[in-house]
Amino acid sequence: MAAAVIVRLIPKLHTVVSSESGYYIGRQLWFGLVVVYGMVLYVANIPWLSIREDFICRGNITLPCLIKCFEKRFSVPVLGTWYFFYFIFIALFCLVEVFMTQLRQKQVKVMKSMVSMISMVKNLEEGSMVTNKELGPSWTKSILNLHREKILLLLYLLYFLLQVTSQCIFLFILLFKQHPLVKQGCTHCSTISCPGPYCCLIRASVEKQMSIYILSTLSISIILLGTSFFAYSIYHYLLKGHASSKVQIS
Repeated sequence: MAAAVIVRLIPKLHTVVSSESGYYIGRQLWFGLVVVYGMVLYVANIPWLSIREDFICRGNITLPCLIKCFEKRFSVPVLGTWYFFYFIFIALFCLVEVFMTQLRQKQVKVMKSMVSMISMVKNLEEGSMVTNKELGPSWTKSILNLHREKILLLLYLLYFLLQVTSQCIFLFILLFKQHPLVKQGCTHCSTISCPGPYCCLIRASVEKQMSIYILSTLSISIILLGTSFFAYSIYHYLLKGHASSKVQIS
């Protein structure tokens, strides 16, 4: 089911980012990360599909007690957590695309009205009525400039900050919450209705650990990329742009 959702989602996201623009650095790269993230998530969850069958307890244990021991050990669903952070990753990407598109269309309308007014004044001065020309493609693409548009720059920086923050939380959950669940061997389970104690363990734990390592590697890569884009944007659009503006004024 997850694979079907990813397959349907990728073409729709591709249509969103297919148009080339100069105001969104790394646009295609982050779309590629959405695709790679979905593929890695699909591969990583394969060892976890039979987690209930792989969870076994030694001794004469009944099925209700086995279920209680499983729910006690996996109180938070592993795959649900993975899907939740993947949803956050896609949602942030889609939100920044929507806001960028809305602001860009607004700026295009303003520039078109300005061009039409300027051309009308020129036509009146020349005594001729010529049909207004549309904005050229290169002009339309260069309307949004992060050096001038501070709102877009703040949105751009906020996007990377939220992506890095969410991935840091996800990485912490992977390494310090989920990894110990499969790394440790036999654990003793004892509840009120099932005093036991029962020695419970998980089969195929190595494969499950590898899936966590794969997702951790991807999360670290996203954190590094997001931090790099965030630092570059501050240097290029704020520090360097402010320095160049001072030079022009002087």
